[in-house]
Amino acid sequence: MIYLGLLTRVGGVSFLNSFCRLIPYKGEMEVTKTNDCTLKHSWIHRTLVLLCLVFFGMGVFPQFAFCSVVLFILMLSGLYLRFADVFLLGLTCGLMLLLCRIGTISKLWPLPTALALGIVLIIGKLTPFTKEAFGWIRRGDWGRQQIATTTIVAAISGISLVSWYVIVKPDISDIAGRIAHVHPIALILTGLLFSISNAICEEFVWRGMIFDTVERAFSSSAVVIFVQALSFGMAHLNGFPRGASGIILASIYGCIMGYVRQQSKGLLAPIVAHAFADAVIYSILVSVALASGT
Repeated sequence: MIYLGLLTRVGGVSFLNSFCRLIPYKGEMEVTKTNDCTLKHSWIHRTLVLLCLVFFGMGVFPQFAFCSVVLFILMLSGLYLRFADVFLLGLTCGLMLLLCRIGTISKLWPLPTALALGIVLIIGKLTPFTKEAFGWIRRGDWGRQQIATTTIVAAISGISLVSWYVIVKPDISDIAGRIAHVHPIALILTGLLFSISNAICEEFVWRGMIFDTVERAFSSSAVVIFVQALSFGMAHLNGFPRGASGIILASIYGCIMGYVRQQSKGLLAPIVAHAFADAVIYSILVSVALASGT
């Protein structure tokens, strides 16, 4: 921001305004206005959004445990500057990283995400200035086109996940070992609960909050879809799929889901498609657990 101040003093506002128009801003203040305050706040907002996502991505690595603290600082910055979406994004990401480092909670996925979302929704209800930042919670369209798209995405994702597992042969014993040997009906019910709850939680975070927040800062559809997809991919470093190949596969899937979210204008279609993918993942984990006798 020091460089911004220097440019402003030497008459660089016109240049920055021209550059800003290349990436339209959709936040509380429009960059098309020519006053210095508007220009400054638009870039502060964009910077805070990107910093939240950068530190959220870094937080999946054990050596970057401090990222949750940084995210809470960014949350306070959003609160001070009255950027409701940044406040909620920093809070959600910070809580998710913090809860994922608590052994008992982290093993009961998607409990960390569910708890973080629950806390954020409660705080959102109690904080008047954040109400408009929850506009992403909507069903969206669900017609023939959405049903067809969801079916195709579900089929492709299922085939891709099985193919990835067969080709890469990853070690997923740490996840599969959490599946208890119980009655088949209990396994099925647990699988349904996991698939639906995980799909809802992850879609609320990535195709809901993150998608909407990035869209407020960068209205370019390509930027929005890519950024939220990359964040989604990074979160799968230690999940399923995992590793470098897992990040790539999850990022591609995130792009597809971003398109589904954009096309349906809501979360129902992405949640349904995601639930099918999670059902495939759960089936693979059960087969591994039964084969290994864990």
